[in-house]
Amino acid sequence: MRYRSPPSSSVRSPPARRSPSCPHRDELCRCAQRPPPPPTATKKVKKQQVLALTNAAVRDARGMATARAQALLALTKHELANALQRYAVPRYRVEQVHTSLYNPKARVEDVAHMTLIPLALREALIGDGYVTGRVKPLESASTLASDGTGKMVFVTGDGLKTNTYEAVGIPDASCFVADSSSGGRDGNFTSVRGWEKNRLTACVSSQSGCAMKCSFCATGKLGFKQNLSAAEIVNQVLALEDAYAKRVSNVVFMGMGEPMLNMNEVVKAIRTLNEDVGIGGRSITVSTVGIPNAMAKFAKHKLQCTLAVSLHAPDQVTREKIVPSAKYYPIEQLIEDSKSYFKETGRRVTFEYTLLAGVNDSVYQARSLGRMLKRAFGSGAHVNVIPWNNVDGINHTRPSGNVIHKFCGALAAEGVNQSIRRTRGLESNAACGQLAGQRA
Repeated sequence: MRYRSPPSSSVRSPPARRSPSCPHRDELCRCAQRPPPPPTATKKVKKQQVLALTNAAVRDARGMATARAQALLALTKHELANALQRYAVPRYRVEQVHTSLYNPKARVEDVAHMTLIPLALREALIGDGYVTGRVKPLESASTLASDGTGKMVFVTGDGLKTNTYEAVGIPDASCFVADSSSGGRDGNFTSVRGWEKNRLTACVSSQSGCAMKCSFCATGKLGFKQNLSAAEIVNQVLALEDAYAKRVSNVVFMGMGEPMLNMNEVVKAIRTLNEDVGIGGRSITVSTVGIPNAMAKFAKHKLQCTLAVSLHAPDQVTREKIVPSAKYYPIEQLIEDSKSYFKETGRRVTFEYTLLAGVNDSVYQARSLGRMLKRAFGSGAHVNVIPWNNVDGINHTRPSGNVIHKFCGALAAEGVNQSIRRTRGLESNAACGQLAGQRA
């Protein structure tokens, strides 16, 4: 079957709405009412220059701006079918495009390389501005720690103003970098060895920057830049899979940004990761510092993912010092909303607690935290204790190992389950709280 499309050597914008007087029925008809010709002064621009600029814009689109507008990645199969309907293609073409996007053995980064579909259809899609939505990380900014933890930096924006965001791959704790001659910072992700389990966790960002301004976090220092699209979120997972040559088994939304402030795109990304990429819903965790009314809205989506609430303090006064936005969300209401989320979804809520020396790490504070969670959740509460990771320019101190264990012991004495998060990727600034979107 032939598809009416612009030639591969030129790129044209999507067709305008057909004029009522148009005699043709073809949806690809381009005889719709056109804008008036440019002024005489503009005619000095040569046609070759215009084509060169257009082609350059398309190349940028494959890596940035247009990918946000017309990305095929993260579309549902129904949306994908609607996008292809205008080309009058058989139904199986939808499956072929889907395979080209998600199948580890067949997926590609560019529409032009989708050899499962005919060349004419590829040209038609490219001509109408469609891209896969795949974006390559900045090679100069990709780093790999000696324990196999790797960080990728991506660029987003409209081409005029760009922002960065980061994703981190966290292999099984048994892993290490085989070639440490470059100090573990050569970005060669396939040099990771020691896979005792098929476990690779992807820590992804939902925003560039963050508006929450938590006192201990490098991302909070940046302030909010922009929301990421579902395609950009999913792309982070696929890019990590490609780099490690390993399937991602777990996804945590604990990178840059507050997921609840970009809920629609986050929910869409979670559904894609679950239904299309094949990652189990219960293997996905979404972290939030707490946004009023957000948990109730999130619960209505009936996802199987785990919710992790960043608490960081057992009382309102201390929490406001650490998390400025907490003044709009009393800790009592946050705990009550967490209980409601558990009742609505049946999914366990975990609590994250970053330990800061002399701020929130005393035994008394641990006991207060334990009693509060015990009253609300009984034996079902779980606290992830996260010793603070150093960030340049932030005036906090990491507690000693003795203080950390005393804090956890006090929680255990109150009947609250807890675990100490092992620090990963510290040497490559990929540890929790260290993501700052650095280009190099």
